[in-house]
Amino acid sequence: MEKNISKKVMIFAVLLGLLCSLILCVQRYHIEERSKTIEQALDYDAVVRMARSDGYDNETMFKMVREAGITSFTMYDTTLNKLAQRGDISIITNLMARLYYPQLHIQDYSYDYYVIGKPKAEKDLYFDEVVSDLGIRLHPRNVANLSNGEYRIAGIRGIMPEIGEVNLGILSADVNYVAAHGFFAVLRPTNYGEPTSAEVQHFFARMDKMQHVSGMMFVGKDVLGYHHDVNKMRPLLAYTAQQMKQRTCPFYMIEATGQLQYDPQAGMYELAALLDHRTVRAYAMSKEELEKIAPGEATMRYYISDLERNVRFNLYPLYKKPLQGQNLTETNLSYISNVSKKLQQRGYHLGRASVMPAYYPTRLLLAIAALGACSGFLWLLNLLLPLSERVNRRLLPLAAAIGVAGSLAVHGAWFLQLLALVCAVSAPVIAILLVVKQLKQYSCQEVHTYKKIICIGIISLTVAVLFSLVGGIYIAGMLGNIRFFMEFDFYRGVKVTFILPLLLVMWGYLRVFPLHGYRLSTWQETKKLCQYVLNVPIRMQTLGIIGVLVIGAYIFLGRSGHTAGVPVPGFEVAMRRFLESVMYARPREKEFLIGYPAFFLMVTAIYRQWPSLFQFFMVVGATIGLGSMVETFAHIRTPFLMSLLRGVDGWFVGVFIGVAVVIVLALLHQGKIWIGKRVDDGT
Repeated sequence: MEKNISKKVMIFAVLLGLLCSLILCVQRYHIEERSKTIEQALDYDAVVRMARSDGYDNETMFKMVREAGITSFTMYDTTLNKLAQRGDISIITNLMARLYYPQLHIQDYSYDYYVIGKPKAEKDLYFDEVVSDLGIRLHPRNVANLSNGEYRIAGIRGIMPEIGEVNLGILSADVNYVAAHGFFAVLRPTNYGEPTSAEVQHFFARMDKMQHVSGMMFVGKDVLGYHHDVNKMRPLLAYTAQQMKQRTCPFYMIEATGQLQYDPQAGMYELAALLDHRTVRAYAMSKEELEKIAPGEATMRYYISDLERNVRFNLYPLYKKPLQGQNLTETNLSYISNVSKKLQQRGYHLGRASVMPAYYPTRLLLAIAALGACSGFLWLLNLLLPLSERVNRRLLPLAAAIGVAGSLAVHGAWFLQLLALVCAVSAPVIAILLVVKQLKQYSCQEVHTYKKIICIGIISLTVAVLFSLVGGIYIAGMLGNIRFFMEFDFYRGVKVTFILPLLLVMWGYLRVFPLHGYRLSTWQETKKLCQYVLNVPIRMQTLGIIGVLVIGAYIFLGRSGHTAGVPVPGFEVAMRRFLESVMYARPREKEFLIGYPAFFLMVTAIYRQWPSLFQFFMVVGATIGLGSMVETFAHIRTPFLMSLLRGVDGWFVGVFIGVAVVIVLALLHQGKIWIGKRVDDGT
């Protein structure tokens, strides 16, 4: 009776923490629902070249990309070569200036090259900014404005082709031209070689002339203002952040190839912190990757990225070859248009990218949730290694103190990550051990038909999933803050989350239920079980089974976590795309293909008194599905509602497959009986 009191306190603490976690999840849901505007962009120069090659003028091009769902263009630093190719300036050598262009009336022939703008009688949108940037990039002594009453002329010293490729900044005229046609501009500047405060100030002074700038996405190995000297870098990055804040210009960060965090750029995380994490997650597939896949697959990759990973900026690459029956412009805009349609059908809007607010959970709610998480771990300890009432009374206050004090006092993400790991491990283990205990208690009371086994399996799986869902809600609530949303912090120990529950379930199961007559309840029993396992004869079929298990473990672990891992075969990709098309959220294969069918086989094995070794393996297999469902919520970049419905979809498909497996077993059983009768009758 006394022991029940401590258990009731643990359960009460878990339920109280669950309530607070649910409140945190609701708050998180509302934030995610208010951040559903997707910005879609193309490289401006690349689109202009493509459209002109296909015979479209700029006005027609703007109309076509707008209809496809493009809202923005990325604007890069220009160069003398780009401007010369476009016809906006001319570059002539010293010799050409002296021999062929005396009408320019150049007064100083000491320069290697001359940049010629439009005559003074015509409006020139580029010359002044080009000369200004040349002076900064090449040093003022190598650049001079030699304009006279008739012509715009600048002299430069240097050698080709190097000076032709020097970055000259983003030209305000190009940005304003795009803005005048109703598009946003995303600035993609390259950092200066050894940046100074004057150079960074020059960039933002130029930016003040630009209209409809939605964000900034840096090019190269570092962000604007980064300097290898830390003492110089700090004030430069602080100034960059200050100027971006003043202009409400968020930092667009390109998602890494492995989908974890971002493509590395020196100074990026320091700048994001100075911006109070006013950032946007961007997905930009490489041109090389695009060429390997069909337009339909490209469509799904962008669509799924937006749905599942808080991507709010799509930067589209362009195919190099057209599809049959289409020109190149139509080929590229077709797959982009399909992404736009799918997003809008799902309730997303197209426009300037949503920027998530700097949200952090209420400290009081977080503290109570942490208390519940620690109490849940104590509950798990009692299932694995029953503790006396005296010990529990001492551990309960300690668990409460650790949870509350840690959540309030510890800065950084490590404590929350530890609590999330505790929940991810505890929830599926508690769920499977409690359900198996109940199944074992009632399995011997009567003979159960396969029909009843199916009903029991559905109810038991539902209960186990709900128990496990508690852990997922804890994780989603406690880790729900801007640093996890945008993956500056992320859940670590994914592989541990998959392995440790299996080991704990093995221990918890064998401590209570015998395997070939042996349990782990005492040291002597454990020793005997180990001796039995070591004395099992090794046969070819045993080696075959071990080989299958090793391959399964390799795939199981290799497909878990944030690394590239085991590649996904083509048929599986096709199955995923089908499920993504017909369901709100594609369920995880570990759940509906492994865990939940194993759960139904576990129920069948228990109620039909199948060998204990088979029961044991099915219990372990069932744990895989429950653990995977909980771990889904650890991907905080995925919206909470999608994680929740992914779990529901996994349960639904898993029940369908599990029932089908039991039906097949029932048919095989009936077929065996029928054949046996025919043999007995001699027919």
